[in-house]
Amino acid sequence: MPRIVSGSLRGINLQTPAGKDTRPTSDRAKEALFSILGADIYGARVLDLFAGSGQIALEALSRGAAGAVLCETDRDALKALFSNIEKTRTSDQVRVYTYDAVKLLKKLVKNNFNFDFIYLDPPWQALPSLLEKIKNDLPALLTPAGVIVVESEQKQAIPANLGGDLLLSRSCTYGASMLSFYYHEKD
Repeated sequence: MPRIVSGSLRGINLQTPAGKDTRPTSDRAKEALFSILGADIYGARVLDLFAGSGQIALEALSRGAAGAVLCETDRDALKALFSNIEKTRTSDQVRVYTYDAVKLLKKLVKNNFNFDFIYLDPPWQALPSLLEKIKNDLPALLTPAGVIVVESEQKQAIPANLGGDLLLSRSCTYGASMLSFYYHEKD
């Protein structure tokens, strides 16, 4: 069962959806992710696509993020997500969208949203086609000093850039998962 690892909500166990369609990020990978992000998460605006149980966004809020937008369409995952938001009492800090991630990104770009931390963890088999569909929207959504983290299967090929100036900075492997970090190209 995933839990909040650190911060003001530390130790809260989170509900996960039934079935095998949703794959929670391991505590080890989550600890490493937030260790790499460090103090940059404080005050950050977070976008968590394919949020599942919401554990990444809720961990970010626990560590001081200002707010989070979450996107999830799976009915079982949404049940767990809303339960976890209630359990952590973070409803005033989150906005949940329950429709297609590609459409949501276009809407967010159109409405001039931007985020300091964007987390992408779609079903692994859908990752290549998804990245192809959304790569041109990502640069406009990421603040100049922001980061996009893509969680993928360890053996999956990951592109060197997303949408032109978003360059792969590093990748770290944790069990079957790999976390890849993308930043805007610096001049």
